Amino acid sequence: MSLVSACCNTPPVDAAHWHNKGEYVNLSRKVDGEDRRTYLTGPKDAKRGIIAIYDIFGYHPTGLQFFDRIAESYGGFRISAPDVFKNGGVKESDITKTRTMMDWIIDNGDYKKNNVDEYIRVAAEDLRKAGCTTISIFGQCWGALMAVKAASEEDSTFLCVGGPHPSFYSIETVKDVKAPLIILASKDEADMIPVIESVKHKNFAVESFHKRYDNMHHGWTGARGDWAQADQFKAGLEAVEDLASFFAKVAAVAETKL
Repeated sequence: MSLVSACCNTPPVDAAHWHNKGEYVNLSRKVDGEDRRTYLTGPKDAKRGIIAIYDIFGYHPTGLQFFDRIAESYGGFRISAPDVFKNGGVKESDITKTRTMMDWIIDNGDYKKNNVDEYIRVAAEDLRKAGCTTISIFGQCWGALMAVKAASEEDSTFLCVGGPHPSFYSIETVKDVKAPLIILASKDEADMIPVIESVKHKNFAVESFHKRYDNMHHGWTGARGDWAQADQFKAGLEAVEDLASFFAKVAAVAETKL
């Protein structure tokens, strides 16, 4: 398992000014014996839910704006982004230290050991309790891998899975997904077309989606995104549209079966 090289040479940047639309609330039950929070955004009466997993820097203004804008799209989604890092994300001072970052991920970002699976499970339960009848999941960078792991569980009911600038994606990592993929790759990721092609035989009700942003660097929708830059802001809004439209399309198909 290896990081996209841009994970180790591109520091997080300050985001354009944005007033967060959501709020931080505690999950309804403890995880690993502790109260844990999540960032909730979108209409409180939304029936379509989404779990969002941030990148290795944790909560960041650009990422929160990204979540808020998706939540406002296509009639509204209720998004829950659980805070899965107990001690915050990767330190900016470690951004160029590949070995240090990999060790940090192993120590803090393991799907099972660090209870990421449980954070996701409780956040999804809470969305259902709040009235969401369908739930999708996506992540950014490392978070996209966590989303795929969640959507590969035997009992997964997530409608679709994926995200922008994913790390650690391969034919092997997505082989057990139970839902269609959406991959928005940057210029820094490997070719993701073989990954998308590898799940076509599953014959999901909605075809998986791939798009490559050749003019964007890894992380442009998260902590590495500087939306004060016109090109990144434009591409960020385009990614919002790509994800939200896909989530809405998959949810609409599922709703016909409810």
